[in-house]
Amino acid sequence: MKKRFFAAVLALALTLSLTPAAFALGGFADVTNTAVAQNVEVLRLMGVIGGDENGSFRPNSNLTRAEFCKMAIELQGRGDQIVRYRSRTVFPDVRAAHWAAGYINLATTASGENMPAVMHGNPDGNFAPDRNITYGEAVTVLARALGYTDKDSGGVWPQGYIALGAACGLTKGLSNDPNGAITRAQAAQLFVNALRADKSGGGTLMTMGKETTLLSVDIAKGTLRLVDGTTVEMVHPGAVSTLTGLRGRVVYDAKETAKALTFLPTVSTAGTGAIANAAVILTENGSVAGVEGLTGGATNYSVYRNGVRLSRAALKRGDVVTYSASANALLACDTRVLAYYEEATPSPAAPVTVKALGTTFNVLPTAQQSLSLFKPGQQLVLQLTADGQIAGALSGENGSQSNALAYVDVGGKVSMICGGSLLALDCTVSGVSGQVGRITQDRSKVYVTVQSGGARGILDVPARKLGNTSLADNVMLIDENGRQTALGELTTQTVPADQIRYAHTDSAGRVDVIVMGSTLSKFEFFGRVIVDNTADGRTVAIDYGSGKTEGYPSYQDIATGDFAYMRVANAEGKVIESLEKLTKYSNVPTSAWIGDTAVTVSGSTFTIPSNVLIYNKDSGTWISDIETARSYGRADLYVRDAVVRAIEISS
Repeated sequence: MKKRFFAAVLALALTLSLTPAAFALGGFADVTNTAVAQNVEVLRLMGVIGGDENGSFRPNSNLTRAEFCKMAIELQGRGDQIVRYRSRTVFPDVRAAHWAAGYINLATTASGENMPAVMHGNPDGNFAPDRNITYGEAVTVLARALGYTDKDSGGVWPQGYIALGAACGLTKGLSNDPNGAITRAQAAQLFVNALRADKSGGGTLMTMGKETTLLSVDIAKGTLRLVDGTTVEMVHPGAVSTLTGLRGRVVYDAKETAKALTFLPTVSTAGTGAIANAAVILTENGSVAGVEGLTGGATNYSVYRNGVRLSRAALKRGDVVTYSASANALLACDTRVLAYYEEATPSPAAPVTVKALGTTFNVLPTAQQSLSLFKPGQQLVLQLTADGQIAGALSGENGSQSNALAYVDVGGKVSMICGGSLLALDCTVSGVSGQVGRITQDRSKVYVTVQSGGARGILDVPARKLGNTSLADNVMLIDENGRQTALGELTTQTVPADQIRYAHTDSAGRVDVIVMGSTLSKFEFFGRVIVDNTADGRTVAIDYGSGKTEGYPSYQDIATGDFAYMRVANAEGKVIESLEKLTKYSNVPTSAWIGDTAVTVSGSTFTIPSNVLIYNKDSGTWISDIETARSYGRADLYVRDAVVRAIEISS
C-alpha cells in the first residue's frame, strides 16, 4: 500500500508574501538565536542577568568589567552580601557611589580559604570598571569561581587559564583572542558552561537534580513542573519559555536545597523521545537549531512543512515546529493570524488558554513568555502549531506577519486553514459563503477577505490539474459543508467543472485550495454492513450514519458488522456494482494517534479526515467526536487508500 503521510491532514502550504521580521525568543525582544535564548533564560532565572531599561539584552554588545563582576557574584549566590561592601572605597576609580561598588569590592576580597578573590585590580591600583572585559579575564574569573588557582594554571597568564578552561569544560563552544573583548552572548555561554564544568576537586558549581524534562511552569505558584509530575518551588519565580520541553537538570539553591535556582538543559541527549506539549519557533531558514529538545536528540526524523514532506533546508524562519514521536517526524507550521486578544485563563501573566477569533485556544508552555507581554484588548499575531495550539505571539501593530486563510461554509461558519488542516472556529461571517480568504480580527469583528483564484475547469486527478492549471503538491480539497478531504479520497478520476465551487492559487500560480460540491458521488458510500437474509433473498445494506442504502449482491464473504465501500448502479440502489471490505486494524492504542488527524499503525501512517465515520458498538449509535473515540477504550480502524474511513469504538 502506498504511504501518503498526512495526505489530507497536513496537506497545504500557503506561501504569502510577508515582511521579514525578527522572531524574539525568551524574555528579551532582541534575542532571536535559540542557543543564546536558552543560555540567557538559564541565567535570568538565577538572577545572574537582566535586561536594560528597554527590556533588551543586547547580545552583540560588549561586556564591561563591572558588569561581568556582578554576574560572577550572582552566579556564586553571593549577591546578598554586597550590602556589607558597598560603603567602602577600595579602588580610586570605584567610589562608594558607583552602582557596582559592592560587587567589585566583594569580588576582589578573599573570604577565607574556601572563597578566594575572583577578580583583581590593575597594576596602577585602579579597577577600570567601564573597560570591556577580555576573553582571558573572563575565563580566569570563572575558573577561579570553580576553585582553580594560579598554581593550577601553570602561572602563565592568560594562556594557562584558557587551557584550564578548555580542560574542565568552561570554554566549550567558544574561542576568542585572549585579549579581545567578549559579547554579552559569549559571556552567557561562559556562565552556562560554568554550571556544567568540573570544579577543582570534582563535582559541579551547583547541586544538580537527576536528568528529566521540564514540562511546564506555573507562574502563579512559582513552580517548575517536571515530566514525572513532580513540582519544584523556584527561588526566583518567573515566566519560562525556551526551556520548557527540554531535557535537563534542575539546579538547586545551596541555601534552600528544596528550591530551584534554574533549569539547565542537557547539552546532548539521544533516543529519549519528546513530550507532546512543546514547540520550537525557528530563527533561521533551513535550520533545525533547538529541535533536539523536542526529539530527545534523535536526528533521523522526517520533516513535514504544512503537510508536505520536504528536506530540512525547506524550513523557514518563523515556522513553528512540533515533534510526533510515533511518526518520528517534525511537523512545521507557518500559520500566523492577526487576532484580537479577548481574554486569558487563569491570567494574562500566565495564560493556559487564550480566547481570540471567538475561539478558546490552548497555550503551550513555550508561549507563555511571549503572551505575557500582551494584555486583553490588544491586537496580536498568534503563531500556531499544526494542530492549532498557540506557540508564540508577535506584535500585531501592522499585521504584516499574518498569513492565515480561512474557509467559510454555506452557513457562514469559519474554519481556519492551519498547517494544512481545517481548524473550526467559534465564529461566523456573512457574505462570503463557500469562499476562501485572509482571516483577521479587530475589536469589532472577524473578517474574511476573499482572495483571488483564477483556475477553472475540470479537475483531472491523474494529471493533477484543474483545467489548465497545475495543482500544488499539498492541494487541499474542501466540500461545501466545510469537510476536508484530499485527492486520494476521491473515488472518481475527474470532477466536473460545475462541482468546483471555488479554487485558490498560491504565489506560484498553482491551485492549493479547491472548494467542491461533493467528494463522493451520490452512488458511493462508506459504512457499516448489515446483512439480511429474507425469503426475498439476501440483502446487504450500508449504514453510513445519516442514512442507508442496500442492494442484492452475490458477495458471500461479507457479514453484519463489517465496514465496507459500496457503489450502486443508480440512486435507488438495489444493484450493487462494487462492494469492498475495508482493511481492519484492531485495538489501536491511544499512543498511535497523532492528534485528531492521523494515526500510525504497523509502520504506516493514515489520514483521518474530518468527516470520518465513528460508530459506538456499545450503544449502537453513530457519534462525531474524534476526541471521544480516541479516549473511549478499544478502537478498531477501517482503512482504504491510506485513509481511515471508519472507526468503531467499544469498551
